[in-house]
Amino acid sequence: MKYPSPTPEAINAEVERLRPRYEVFVKAQGLEPDEAQLRSWAEENIVEQIILETEAKAVGKDVNALMQSIVDEVPAATVDEARAYYKAHPEECIAPERVHAQHIVLHRHQTPNPAEAFQTLLNLRSQILNGKITWDEAIKQTSHCSQQSDLGFFPRGVMVEAFENAAFEAEEGAITDVIETEFGWHLIHVISHLPEEPMLFEEVKERILQQLTEQRQREALEAFVDARKSK
Repeated sequence: MKYPSPTPEAINAEVERLRPRYEVFVKAQGLEPDEAQLRSWAEENIVEQIILETEAKAVGKDVNALMQSIVDEVPAATVDEARAYYKAHPEECIAPERVHAQHIVLHRHQTPNPAEAFQTLLNLRSQILNGKITWDEAIKQTSHCSQQSDLGFFPRGVMVEAFENAAFEAEEGAITDVIETEFGWHLIHVISHLPEEPMLFEEVKERILQQLTEQRQREALEAFVDARKSK
């Protein structure tokens, strides 16, 4: 089957569409953007798009339906394949350092007096530590976000910096000093602190199965297009 040639206009449009992601990608590799490389990648994308559109039209389908029919023929990854991948790539199956924390917060937009908010939580912390009120009681009586006080486990890089630093530096069971963030003022109760550690196969099995299946599907689509490029 003969395929139409990509037009300069289509390639130029694809160059501009790709440019932001391309520049981020190459800079992350420590390289400088190369206009010729970008244009080559854009042209390759357009050629592949033309092939898929032409093949889809020939069988009376749209492109998405054609692609779906290709990936539907790909067998899903098996548990044995996932287990083999798990054993071969232990570095990809590591649970990061995590903290399980709860917090009491006075939101900035609900607090007209910052000094008063800070002092309220300072006094509250003292009362908790002295046994005059329990942590759970303090949440119900004071927090502006009592229904979402338990943050569960979270790794580094999820929370805002001041909150994260305080949570990860505190010992298990500790209640931090008053922490100020862009959202307001917080007391953080660290429930548990887990180190980086290998994950059990059962914890990552479904992720690996999906990853291997999706990789196989991408390869099937690439093989379909490549076979037609060579004609």
